[in-house]
Amino acid sequence: MGIVIALLAITLVIVGIIFSVLPPLPGPLFSYLALVAAHFVPDITVSTTAFVVWGLLTVAILAADYVIPIAATKKFGGTKAGVWGGAIGAIAGMFIPIPFGIIWGPLVGAIIGDLIGGNHYRAAMKSGFGSFIGFLVATSMKVIMSVIMGVVVAIKVVTYLGEGLRGLM
Repeated sequence: MGIVIALLAITLVIVGIIFSVLPPLPGPLFSYLALVAAHFVPDITVSTTAFVVWGLLTVAILAADYVIPIAATKKFGGTKAGVWGGAIGAIAGMFIPIPFGIIWGPLVGAIIGDLIGGNHYRAAMKSGFGSFIGFLVATSMKVIMSVIMGVVVAIKVVTYLGEGLRGLM
């Protein structure tokens, strides 16, 4: 049973990293669930402090994922329509072949939203750039956190699996 849970933890790590880049699901949450799954593998322990710290970081990163692109769009002069356009563009970008949709969706969405919201072309371009930068920063934070948490889980699981294989020999 421990091997099945260990493989589940590794699968959750991979899913967490993938969904740190793809917007529909919260990647860091899957990485945190990998840590929880690893805790249920025999001979793997995760301290309460680690659970709390990683949990708080997960919540903070998930909140920042929504706040940073909005703040960046506003900082670069975006209107409320530009903020909505950037969010809609990020979602719509999922359906355009990778990586172009994910990269260009927030930028184009914010520009179109700002133009609809009454900004001039130059201001809309600046706002779109802000949305794009915010999206990149938020995505980078999610990926970094998911990878670090994934490495922690992978080290624990690989150590467990390695010791299990040594016991069979």
